[in-house]
Amino acid sequence: MALEWCHAWQAFQYELAWGAGLAASTMRGVRYELALWAHWLTVNQRSWHEVTPGDLLAWLGAIVASQADKTVDRRVWVLRRLYRWAHLEGLIDSDPWQFITRPVRHRTWQPRYTPALSAIHGLLAQPDTRTVAGIRDRAIMELLYASGLRASELIGLKCHQVSAGAKDRCIKVMGKGLRERLVIYGDHAATWLRYYARAARPHLLRQAGPIDQCFVNDTRSGELTYPVLRRFIKRYAAASGQPLLTAHSLRHAFATHLYHGGANLRVIQMLLGHSHLQTTTVYVSTSTAHLRELLERHHPRGLHYRPQKFRRPLGMAARSCETCEKD
Repeated sequence: MALEWCHAWQAFQYELAWGAGLAASTMRGVRYELALWAHWLTVNQRSWHEVTPGDLLAWLGAIVASQADKTVDRRVWVLRRLYRWAHLEGLIDSDPWQFITRPVRHRTWQPRYTPALSAIHGLLAQPDTRTVAGIRDRAIMELLYASGLRASELIGLKCHQVSAGAKDRCIKVMGKGLRERLVIYGDHAATWLRYYARAARPHLLRQAGPIDQCFVNDTRSGELTYPVLRRFIKRYAAASGQPLLTAHSLRHAFATHLYHGGANLRVIQMLLGHSHLQTTTVYVSTSTAHLRELLERHHPRGLHYRPQKFRRPLGMAARSCETCEKD
């Protein structure tokens, strides 16, 4: 049973990674869920290819009662895909998920916290830029806020990706679903990136030696990992009085502040790398205060409305006077 499961596990992962083109971060989640499923099968003395709809309902009832909606969705998605693939490959006689409906999510996902501009300024001011780690941290946070990069995309950046677009301030990245996009950033982020590359990165790599990862750590491997990124942003956020700020909050702030500035939703969708516009509109629904302010300022019934007097252009006024004289 163990050997059969091992072969099926590897073949299924190969199908997802190369057949469906799932990102490396998604594949890590798939492997984690498959390991949990293997543990459940062992504890309940079940063979993976002999699982019944009753077994799945029992498993589903347990996780729905104890897990968040998003976690349930991810775990169900992995197992549905596994057994559909196994049925199509002829490894099992029937798909046990065929007549099981997917649990209805009770809550629509919303960004937990979208920081204001003042909160971003407070966060960016926290790193001690007299140290090499502080310079790196400031460069990372400036780039996250300036570009809307996902944390996983930033960690995966290679030096040649950053240097290739340094002149135009753009980076070509591979996002979710192996979708390639251009990430554009501004002057502030470009300045800190240059400072980091010149003054901090070589010192951080004294133990590890040269590696291709753009943002590095002062460890023997030299690799910057997500837990390290999460910890230092959490520390800076707490120091700035914004404990809910995370690396992903900077992506939320990038999109929301662009929308506040008048950017088109389609442009924001392209910059974020979203497949569907509906995903991008989440950032609009968090901006009701800004929309209410616009309404009060520009609507004739608004509290702060000031009517604008129409002024005829000078050239038009002169031509009108000439016309009157001729008449």
